[in-house]
Amino acid sequence: MSAFSADYKPIVLDLSYDHTKYSPVCLGFEKQFRAYTTCFDTRADDGEAWRIPDFVSYHMKEFPGDLPAGPSRPSPWITEDTLRATDEVATDAAYRYSQQFRSDNPNWYVRGHLTMKQHAWRLGEEADWNTHTMLNAVPQRQNFNAGIWLDLEYRSAELADALGEVWVIAGPVFNSGVPTDWIGEEEKGESLVAIPDALFKIIVTPIGILAYVYPQDHADFPNKGHRQFQSTVSHIEHITGLDFPI
Repeated sequence: MSAFSADYKPIVLDLSYDHTKYSPVCLGFEKQFRAYTTCFDTRADDGEAWRIPDFVSYHMKEFPGDLPAGPSRPSPWITEDTLRATDEVATDAAYRYSQQFRSDNPNWYVRGHLTMKQHAWRLGEEADWNTHTMLNAVPQRQNFNAGIWLDLEYRSAELADALGEVWVIAGPVFNSGVPTDWIGEEEKGESLVAIPDALFKIIVTPIGILAYVYPQDHADFPNKGHRQFQSTVSHIEHITGLDFPI
């Protein structure tokens, strides 16, 4: 068991899934899970520790029948001991605030999945569990996380079911190229976590490519209108510095 958090459940890869088919080359810390692969920022990548993924990527296939409700989540979320030892990843504590603070600030940042737990649940309970890790989380505004981002996750699953399979790549965007805001309280011994200004998602389907960039705050998020946030792969490459083999 990890000294810092809950621990991973066994990672059994399914080689019929090609999670990195359309993902950039990872310059940070790469870890393969059954349902996805994460590329996590490290000091070897850019000289700084932002403590969030550069991107995650996953291959999602059609699920036959109805997907039942998923299993419970670990609490606290899992961290990566090898990166924690060098202070390149935070613990769940960086995302934890009092109930009073959350009540006073309902749109404050939460642990936001990049690979949705329900997408991983298609590959079993252990795959679902292993999405609850700092290697798969970025700070997301509550309204964004539970609104338009969640809606896009549902739509991604619908596309996989309708078309047989899709590939998803998602990650953070920083408007100035580097973080300007962080969560976490250093005076409590917490490691700071970079807050993205926006998030991108690319969905590669058998019939085309969808690309989106969502700012963390937008007045139209309750309407869940995705069209105005549509982008292109080349634009996402420009604003992230990533190179997608698409």
